[in-house]
Amino acid sequence: MSASTWLRSAPPPVHALNDGPLAPPWRVLLVDDAPEVHEVTRLVLAETAFSGRSIELSSVHSAAEARAWLAAHPGTALILLDVVMEADDAGLQLVRHIREVLRDRDVQIVLRTGQPGMAPERDVIARYDINGYYLKTELTAQKLTSIVVTGLRAYETIRTLREANAHREAPHAVDGARRERIGAELGEALRQGAVTVRALPQVELNSGVVRAVELKFEWMTSEGLLDTTGIAAMIDDDALLGSLDAWMLERACALARSYRDANKAGAPRVSLPLLSMRRDDSLTQAFVINMRAAGIDGRALDLQVSSETLAARRLAARGLQGMGVSITLTDLGLDRIALADLRALQPDRIKIHESFVRDVTRDGERAVVARAIVALAHTLGVVAIAEGVSSSEDLQFFRWEGCDLGQGDAFGDS
Repeated sequence: MSASTWLRSAPPPVHALNDGPLAPPWRVLLVDDAPEVHEVTRLVLAETAFSGRSIELSSVHSAAEARAWLAAHPGTALILLDVVMEADDAGLQLVRHIREVLRDRDVQIVLRTGQPGMAPERDVIARYDINGYYLKTELTAQKLTSIVVTGLRAYETIRTLREANAHREAPHAVDGARRERIGAELGEALRQGAVTVRALPQVELNSGVVRAVELKFEWMTSEGLLDTTGIAAMIDDDALLGSLDAWMLERACALARSYRDANKAGAPRVSLPLLSMRRDDSLTQAFVINMRAAGIDGRALDLQVSSETLAARRLAARGLQGMGVSITLTDLGLDRIALADLRALQPDRIKIHESFVRDVTRDGERAVVARAIVALAHTLGVVAIAEGVSSSEDLQFFRWEGCDLGQGDAFGDS
C-alpha cells in the first residue's frame, strides 16, 4: 500500500503549538507492518506539539514487538495501531494485552485499518477498549494530527486527575463507640424532624436558567450539623442510612411536585443524594412508589451517587435512567477511576467537587483539574456541573471553559 492510498492529500496540518520551552515529549507508539505508514506518519507529526510538549514517535512493525516495547516504556500516552499484521487480529489481541495484562487503562489506543472487513467498526467498538477507529483511506494529514492531539488531550486529562488524587489524604477512621453515638442521635433527629434542608439552584451558565435544584440535608447531632457527606463517612448502619434515604426521597418528590405545579413548562429537576447500599430492586421500587404518590415522573428527579455506589448499583441506575431519572456522579477527581470504567458507569451528569472550584482563578492546580474534568465530561457527552462557585471571577472561568451548570454562593440559595 503506497502512502498516497492511505493518507490523502490535504492542506498542511494545523499544529497545537504553545509558546515557551518544551517539557519532556509525549510518548506515541506507532504499530504497523507497512513501512510507508511509518514514513508518512513521522513526516506529518514532525513539528506537532501539544500543551507545550513535542511528540516522541516510536515505531514497531508487529504486535509482538509492541508488547516488548510497552513493557520497557511505561507512561506511553498514545498508540496508533494497525489491526492486521502478523495475524488477522494481531492488533485486537494487543489491545487485550494492554488492558488486561499490562492493566494500562490510561493509554489512548486508536485503531487505523486498511482492511475494515477483518475488523468491522461496530463489533470492535463494542468488544474492545479502544479510543478511536479510523480507516486509513479516510485519513488526511490534518485529520491524523487532530486524532493525535485529541488522544493526547484525553491522556493529559486522565493523568491530571490521578495526580490530584495522590495529594488527597485518606479519611481518618471513626471509632465504633462514636459511630454508635452519632447513629443513635441521627435516628432521634429523624424521628423529631431535626433536619435542615437547603435548596441550591443549579444554573445553566450560558443562559442563567435554573435547570435543577440540589437538596442539601443536614441533621443536628452533638457534633453539630452533619451533612450527607459527613454521615456517609461516619455511619455504616445500612438500615439507618436507608431510613435517611427514604426521608430524603419523600421530600424530594414533594418539592418536585410543587415545582411542577408552579411552573409546568420549565420546572427544574430536584437532585438528592443516596446514602445506603440498597438492593437494585429495593432502590428502584422506592423511586416508583414515591413518584407515583407525588404524581410526578422520573424527569423531575436526579440522583447523586459516588462512583463506588454507581458501580455497585449499576442495574438500578439503568432502570432509573429508563424512567427518566438522571444520574449525577459526585466524586470525579476525588477517587481513582479509569476512563473505561467511567464510560461503563454511564452517568448523565458529572459534578466538579468544590475543592477544585473555589478560588479556581487564583490556584493554577485547581484550574488544571477543573478544566480537565469539563473536557472529560464533554468527551463523554455528559453535563458538567461546577459545585461551589463563590465569586464572579470563578463564574466567568467556568463560562469560558464551557462548563454547563454551576451552583454556589455566586447564585444564592432558594
